[in-house]
Amino acid sequence: MAERAFTDLELERVLAGDLPESELDGKATAADRAQLDALRAENQAFLSSVDVDAEVRAIGRKLEKLPAEPRRLATWWRWVFTGGALAAAAAALLIVVTRRTERAADDDVGIKGDGISLILHTESRRLATGDTVQPGERIRFEINAARRGYVAVIGIDGAGTTTTYFPYQAAAAAAIDPAESRILPGAIQLDATPGDEQFFAVYATHPFTTDEALVVIKSVQPPAGMSSSQVVLHKRP
Repeated sequence: MAERAFTDLELERVLAGDLPESELDGKATAADRAQLDALRAENQAFLSSVDVDAEVRAIGRKLEKLPAEPRRLATWWRWVFTGGALAAAAAALLIVVTRRTERAADDDVGIKGDGISLILHTESRRLATGDTVQPGERIRFEINAARRGYVAVIGIDGAGTTTTYFPYQAAAAAAIDPAESRILPGAIQLDATPGDEQFFAVYATHPFTTDEALVVIKSVQPPAGMSSSQVVLHKRP
């Protein structure tokens, strides 16, 4: 499989205008560009197969029932486009919003308070605890939190080696704003170390060190104001 730097979720966000296409410059591989073209063609095929005006009216009703983030995205589309362009954009938006809300059903998207959810992606699929991966696969991290804060992503491989993956090899957590982007920058490539790969995301609304993050992931009860999420993957020999 050709190497990719962006997940389908990120490419869909580009098509929806939720992620600037300039983010791909200098980073996207030929496989990314090919997949973006394929997704764009799929969206165009959708537009040619539906009654766009009827879809716009239906979207208006659906958006009233959506959570805040997709509704914010829809408002952006309404502001940018007028007339027929609005209809086409809204119909394309339906594809992306539908995909994103379908994912929400099993993503624990409704995070409240100071909780966090860690989601892992390869170039072709989303991963969950218990999934099998193989050496050489590239993984990107998605963070779902209810508000701005600080996060560190730490991995423990089958040999017990601990690595801070985000921010990479740093001594302190990095500030994030999930309302701006849930996908963390960069990607990792799995090595050949045998055994399960454990990934932890540690989150707090205040700054903390990665040493403190290690205490959290080893604690039965995290300290007040801090939370964590774990994903365990089985590595194929």
